[in-house]
Amino acid sequence: MNIELLNTSIDSFINFLNQNFDLVSRAYEFHKIETEKSGELLVPFADFFDDWAQANWELLVERTVCSSQESLTIYGSGSDYEAAEYSRVFFHKAAATHEVICTAENALDWITGEVVELSKFEFDSFVSVSGDWFEVAPPFDHILMSEKGVTGSRYQQIVIPRNHVEFTLQPIEI
Repeated sequence: MNIELLNTSIDSFINFLNQNFDLVSRAYEFHKIETEKSGELLVPFADFFDDWAQANWELLVERTVCSSQESLTIYGSGSDYEAAEYSRVFFHKAAATHEVICTAENALDWITGEVVELSKFEFDSFVSVSGDWFEVAPPFDHILMSEKGVTGSRYQQIVIPRNHVEFTLQPIEI
């Protein structure tokens, strides 16, 4: 594990998302046209984006910091390209050995404006803020986190500015 490269790798991933979001959006539009011509089922843009983001997370972050016997938790919703069979694009059956942990002093949730304890939340993905809510779009300068250990639809999400957070890794207890 090369933890020293984690924050740099994540920042490179964010830069990649920002620089290539228009490209993946255009690719989706081409995919949409072809899908409509063939009569196949069109996946929503969010699913298309999730596949692309997961693949690049694995290449730009995971392969940079992990050894061949290590892997990270999935990015966002992961990929469902293989009909929801796998959440990963590469090494489909790899079990996550480490989770990405966000740390900050006095982390301020953009949604509520309140200071939150980040240890109660898990890293999800990068987003931007717009108006009264967040969205999956550039400039990807905020972090979406979800409440740990809560299932169903009653979990809390928080949004923290990226520049307020440092990342570290924690082994997953099996």
